[in-house]
Amino acid sequence: SGRALTGSVLKIGGLAAVAGLAYQAYRNYQGGKAPAETPAPAIELLPPPSDTAFHHSQTPQSENEFAMTLVRAMIAAARADGAVDGTERQAILDRLRAAGAGEEAEAMLDAELRQPASIGKLIGEARTDAQKVELYTASRLALEVDTPVERSYLQALATRLKLPDNLVRHIESAVESVRA
Repeated sequence: SGRALTGSVLKIGGLAAVAGLAYQAYRNYQGGKAPAETPAPAIELLPPPSDTAFHHSQTPQSENEFAMTLVRAMIAAARADGAVDGTERQAILDRLRAAGAGEEAEAMLDAELRQPASIGKLIGEARTDAQKVELYTASRLALEVDTPVERSYLQALATRLKLPDNLVRHIESAVESVRA
């Protein structure tokens, strides 16, 4: 199927750039822009400004802890339809290694694939509103939403994160503009 942790995350420069994409969507949402008015991001999306809640130095947990939460969210999203194929597994493994997980990355990935984090656990690890937006953004990046199960997963995630519908549309628009 089309769901995947694709090169999109690689194209925007890694997990810190997920925060940049989430920040951009949130800023456009707060500014009252319609998602269609949202400008396409630059080819290289930068991390959010350091004085915002979206910068990982502002998180209540360590940057590495929340980065792993984002990876777990991507794995859970990729598994939304029940399976992660070899291509998806390799893409996630590559992302873990690029994030600095090193040799333990494959063992961690295998453990996560055997027993992925529940939506409830992931939501519990998103302690701030900015982290909730990032969690949804990372999950959305992991999917080419082409099945009803994947759409349901994202709807359930957005609902449980208590993200406003218009904010979700901004995130969707930002993710699609990165992929385009």
